Amino acid sequence: MRALAIAVVLAASATAGADEPGEEAPDVLDDGRARVVASAPPVADVVAAAVRAQRLAGDPAKAAARRARLAGLVPLVAVRAGNTASWRDADPDVGRGASVEVRATWRLDRLVFDGRELQAQAMSTARQREKRRLAARVIRAYFVWKRAAMAGAVVRREEAEAELDALTDGWFSEARRSASETRTVGAAP
Repeated sequence: MRALAIAVVLAASATAGADEPGEEAPDVLDDGRARVVASAPPVADVVAAAVRAQRLAGDPAKAAARRARLAGLVPLVAVRAGNTASWRDADPDVGRGASVEVRATWRLDRLVFDGRELQAQAMSTARQREKRRLAARVIRAYFVWKRAAMAGAVVRREEAEAELDALTDGWFSEARRSASETRTVGAAP
């Protein structure tokens, strides 16, 4: 999660430092573009929403490793049933009976280490890698959206917004809409 936060901060600072001294700040644009940019949620919130939407929040690997170890306390139970036959040479009758065998086996060595812990760690590593890829994609789309909004490139802005909505399961547009409504309500006399 630290790597994700660092990536967000670096991307935000790289974009913030890209403005030329002679350029207008987005807050003073007079053709409505400032409202669009001002309604944007912070990039860290967008990344967090994408992580939640893609179900990558949290780390189930620790719980999986703990369950794998605790599985050593649960015995493996085997039940075997069968019929028996017995006889003696002196007695012409054959004796018949039923037998039941129950066996419980504990694998206490699993309390120390279980091979499934390696699978859980691999799953955790894969999830972290996917979170980083997702964060990079969201950050890239966010700043494409922001640059397009500031430049008045409507089609490119809508394309980037659609990508952000797909990545955040619609959260991005909802957050922008609620921010716009809050600004509109706050601006009323």
